[in-house]
Amino acid sequence: MADKQYTIGEKWAADLENIKNGAHVDTAVPQCERCVHKVKGDALHCGKYASEMKPQDVLFAQKECPRFESADPLKISLSTDLEKKVYGGIFGFVIGDMLGVPVEFSARAERDKDPVRELRAYGTYRQPFGAWSDDSSLMLCLIDAFNSGFDIETLKQNMISYYTDGAFTPQGKMFDIGISTADAIRRMIQGVPAAECGGNGERDNGNGSLMRILPLAFISPYISRNDLVTLVTAVSSMTHRHMRSVLACYFYTVFAESLFLGRSLKDAYDAAINAVNHECDHCFDLEKSAYRDVLYKKVVTLDRRRIRSTGYVVDTLEAVLWALFNTSSYEDAVLAAVNLGGDTDTIAALTGGLAGIYYGFDQLPDHWVQTVLQKKKIADMTGYFADYVQHLKKSA
Repeated sequence: MADKQYTIGEKWAADLENIKNGAHVDTAVPQCERCVHKVKGDALHCGKYASEMKPQDVLFAQKECPRFESADPLKISLSTDLEKKVYGGIFGFVIGDMLGVPVEFSARAERDKDPVRELRAYGTYRQPFGAWSDDSSLMLCLIDAFNSGFDIETLKQNMISYYTDGAFTPQGKMFDIGISTADAIRRMIQGVPAAECGGNGERDNGNGSLMRILPLAFISPYISRNDLVTLVTAVSSMTHRHMRSVLACYFYTVFAESLFLGRSLKDAYDAAINAVNHECDHCFDLEKSAYRDVLYKKVVTLDRRRIRSTGYVVDTLEAVLWALFNTSSYEDAVLAAVNLGGDTDTIAALTGGLAGIYYGFDQLPDHWVQTVLQKKKIADMTGYFADYVQHLKKSA
């Protein structure tokens, strides 16, 4: 016998009865509550679906509504190339993160069968539309540290606040954090010096420091290479001290810096390779073999089947470069990253950061920008940070 297909009213009635009996019910909320076309008291229709019911995948929050328009739109006017690249990088990162959150840990075979072509919600962490993860939270911790007058202690306190109080999260509550990062923050709370909190064994090479390093790319043009190596090492070491992780952070920072300075993807790649090979006084020599496909530029021409989209820092960097070089727009880049499966939020965030700098804020799909939770707070933080970067530029 086929399963009975309950009406929406019957499902709601069953949910209410279960709640009365003590059950906890996760309710999937569509984008309607934040949409300008919402019709109060009519969940099945809206101003854009006057003569038809909303599509089922929209009604049940399985996919974003193609007719969504924010009732509280973010309006940003950017006049300089510096602003467009800073906003592009930061928002590009956050959007990539939120695209990846609902399908994190999904297998590539699942993504091939059901590729992500739009924003989704719920899924892995039962988070609503526009939610972003620890990747963006910890990256924002770093931005705020610069906005507050940078020192490692400020960054340390920001990371502790994230872990203990839900600061820098989309809804005031932490819902995701890597094991190594959590262990490191607990050491910070115990009073261990910040730069000594990260693990330094070979197995301590997840992508937890790479995922938050992007803001340093906007600072690096205005400091010496020696100071940059010191800064990247210190920031990475707060959670990941092994030089393999530091190398990935340094490579990514120089690559992003080059895009920020207006260079092509190819030239940015060459600059990052040169920085690792010649600008670090051999500090990365023991780890270069782990990055053979990156440093010899083989990764960009590898077949997709050979790209491993795991949380291992080498795999993550390879996946990001592959997605960036095998697409030609911001949207295509982040979707290519998400559809690799695996550590989708981090890989899409890191891809989105680079693609957002390269293509600029104006090329980010506006319907994704408008869906970002806490978008106005992020815009304010980014604005202060862009002013800080502009000040560094003038002082350099």
